[in-house]
Amino acid sequence: MDTMTAAEAKQKFGKVITKVQREPVTITKHGEEVCVVLSAEQYAEDQKAHDFLVAQSIKRGLEDIKAGRIVSADDVRARLTRRFAALRT
Repeated sequence: MDTMTAAEAKQKFGKVITKVQREPVTITKHGEEVCVVLSAEQYAEDQKAHDFLVAQSIKRGLEDIKAGRIVSADDVRARLTRRFAALRT
């Protein structure tokens, strides 16, 4: 993945558009990564993959509910409280 400073990306925006057709470009500001620019095609592919994973998670959750594999909110709260207490010691 190529990297450019924000100033360079601003000055050479046409070049950024050309580069992202091949691979994402990381933009830095003051030496820190602040964003990644990618092609519309790559963005659409990423969104499709994300949507698929979310749908799979929902499907598994519904299957768990049907099978009775559930935990009450009170149980979750109690488990988290114990875990956080253990971290403090």
